[in-house]
Amino acid sequence: MEILRARCFQCLAIHSFMRPLHRDYRAATPQNFSSYESMKKDFKLEIPEYFNFAEDVLDQWTNVEKVGKRPSNPAFWWINGNGEEVRWSFEELGWLSRKFANILTEACSLKKGDPVIVILPKIPEWWLANVACLRTGLTVM
Repeated sequence: MEILRARCFQCLAIHSFMRPLHRDYRAATPQNFSSYESMKKDFKLEIPEYFNFAEDVLDQWTNVEKVGKRPSNPAFWWINGNGEEVRWSFEELGWLSRKFANILTEACSLKKGDPVIVILPKIPEWWLANVACLRTGLTVM
């Protein structure tokens, strides 16, 4: 039993010869939280004046992939119960969400801050609607 446990947890350990490959291995080690109140008092959350997840994160990843600084990975990968897959790259997700956002703002005349209820099962279009709402500043309820 002890051998089995040791083998199970060996894969979780970062061996000393591998540590240089894991620059942030110390980030997972426990920190000294004996002075929680002082840490809490000194903590300052930096909130940007303007932040849009779709533009500031998803569109930036699209640009990074385009210039080859990041391998092309799916931004969205969905598999239904029958094993059918839908994969969207960051570029595809951006294009589809901008198209959906245009429908929301132009055809539906919705404006930033307007509440929206997305009533769909958990299908790719549900996620697309949420990203489009993020992109336009609509509030998903």
